[in-house]
Amino acid sequence: MRAEEIWGLLPAALRSEDEAAGGVLRALVEVMAEQAALLGADVDQLADDWFVETCAEWVVPYLGELVGASRLHPLPDAAAFSDRARVADTIRFRRRKGTAAALEELTRANTGWSTAAVEFFERLVITQHVNHPKTAPATAAIRDAGPLELVGGPFEPVCRTVDVRAMGAGQGRHNIGNIGMYVWPLPSYRLDRATAAPAADPPDGRWWIEPVGVDRQLTGPTVTEPDIDHRADEANVPGPLRRRPLRDELAALGSAAPPAPEELRWFREDDPSFVVWIQPTPSDELRAVPLEHLRICDLTGWELPTGSLVRVDPVLGRVTVAAARPVHRLAVSWWYAFSADVGAGPYPRRGDLGAADGPVDWQLGVSATEPPRAGEVVASLGEAVTAWHDWQAAHPGTAGRIVLMDSHRYAETVAVRIGQGSQLTLLAAQWPRPPDRPRRQTDLDPVGVRPCLLGGLSVSGAGAGDRPGELVVDGLLVAGPVTVAPPSAGGPGLGRVELRHCTVGPGATGLTVAAGNERVEVALHRCVTGSLAVGDGPLTVTDTLVHGGIAAPDAEVELAGVTVLGATGARVLTATDCLLDGMVTVARRQQGYVRFSYLRPGSVTPRRYRCQPDLAVQADPGDPDVVTRVGPAFASTRYGDATYGRLAETAASELRTGAESGAEMGAFRRALTPQRLNNLALALREYLPLGRVAAALPVLPTGGTRP
Repeated sequence: MRAEEIWGLLPAALRSEDEAAGGVLRALVEVMAEQAALLGADVDQLADDWFVETCAEWVVPYLGELVGASRLHPLPDAAAFSDRARVADTIRFRRRKGTAAALEELTRANTGWSTAAVEFFERLVITQHVNHPKTAPATAAIRDAGPLELVGGPFEPVCRTVDVRAMGAGQGRHNIGNIGMYVWPLPSYRLDRATAAPAADPPDGRWWIEPVGVDRQLTGPTVTEPDIDHRADEANVPGPLRRRPLRDELAALGSAAPPAPEELRWFREDDPSFVVWIQPTPSDELRAVPLEHLRICDLTGWELPTGSLVRVDPVLGRVTVAAARPVHRLAVSWWYAFSADVGAGPYPRRGDLGAADGPVDWQLGVSATEPPRAGEVVASLGEAVTAWHDWQAAHPGTAGRIVLMDSHRYAETVAVRIGQGSQLTLLAAQWPRPPDRPRRQTDLDPVGVRPCLLGGLSVSGAGAGDRPGELVVDGLLVAGPVTVAPPSAGGPGLGRVELRHCTVGPGATGLTVAAGNERVEVALHRCVTGSLAVGDGPLTVTDTLVHGGIAAPDAEVELAGVTVLGATGARVLTATDCLLDGMVTVARRQQGYVRFSYLRPGSVTPRRYRCQPDLAVQADPGDPDVVTRVGPAFASTRYGDATYGRLAETAASELRTGAESGAEMGAFRRALTPQRLNNLALALREYLPLGRVAAALPVLPTGGTRP
């Protein structure tokens, strides 16, 4: 019951008396109403807790006990993953125990990953039984290139001879009792109408889909299967797109007898694999290219089409348009894979904005697609920064926020000034305009967009005082460096620079703090960045991939879940769950610590606890190759690859399970890949047929799996 309802039940004379006495009774009523609201919410939740679909998360294990669902290891840090689906479907799983379709659904419920189950006895070369003929060919047709592209993966159409090696060792697969649970551990992210990058200036018809101008393979969306009995196929998993099946479906759509809408796999009307958009002139709208004008090609040589055709290469992430066709802006709606919610991306960030959240005194949107609106939306980031400077001059010591509202490329180099006591936030988020009222600051939704700033970002502190200014950047892809410039007018500089969910100059200069910023504090959270160079202020980095090293010889550095591809230098260092692939040099070894981390041999650090390769050497002191074996092996160190900065499947188990939680060391510890695989192994014990052996086989976005 609300306070107004309780207050209205009291006599009018008593209410008038209370108003004259200062409102003491009214304050008591408000306290009562607050407690009544809490009690009502608790009663409603108790009713919801009877059902697994609506119960609180802590109730799920107790409902699981009622149906006999086995307890698995909790995944406390796994974002957007719940045990609810596994408990809710326990009875359904048991009714279909032993079937491949049930094993697929069970794997999805226990890991959160897309799955395809393969019973390898169906792919063995055997003598045919006349009552049970097999459709798969015993030999591969070397003239049919399409099926040959699938060899080695979960959907290969050819048969194999028997392999009697143990499946648990990751070697033998094709045997009578073996079942392969192919899983896609890397999530797929969707960018809607993201501006493509021209391969030349001025544009000549060649475009990269990735806005920073690198090759990047497109992946397919995860398509919900219609029911538990459906077996996953190539179009149901977020695997890499191949040229041939997309080309064949486009050709079928253009034939005299096109397939029905429900038969489409790649160009479904509700969820296509990709859409190309073209804006011919600035005054035109962004329009989707019709499917009849699309062609799937190998654009290794950047061949241009003719007429109105548009060529797309989903493997290289390239698009070519006829040179005579006018293109003011080319955008693509597409999917890409990455190891986790790290770096700039369209994944939801509500609840993890840090200092970027909360009310501000001034807010302005930036959009390349929405028409400018005075005091609300401008067309460029430079205009927004100029408006901030004007506001700050008239309102010193206030907080402002610039919202980048779309996945556009802003070809600008921005210089920001922040005065004493002021805070500016650059935030990537949707800011929809309701049809019945003006926009409000609280209408922000930080999901679905990944704006790209092509130039660098320079920020400087202005003025002198005890409250230096602050800069917060959240959700941006910055192709150039972020520089904290020397303070203007000889002031003390900035007080704090915070980067959250950003990608900054990957593989190059990331963030540099110039001399003169005596009080600047630098914090990075879930970022992908180039090298870091700071002064004597503190540096805090969590769940971040640093490609290029950390140079902080005069600073106190705190690292947690960080992968550093380069050398690290600090005055004082505290590190947990880190993968430091470079020499580490710490000046003050009496302070700080390094725990559950990997360090290059010869590194000079403070005291260590359960670090590698120290533990491996202690366990096997007579092995001269142990240091080499435990050294990190990365799946990729090139920005643009889905496995960029991630440990390879062939990396030492000491590193893949060496974090404090038992997860992978480094920036992707929160993916909890080992824990998910272990939970899957525990869950499969109850549902496997007698005498069958199952193993999880992770599929990398390149299409291959571990040997």
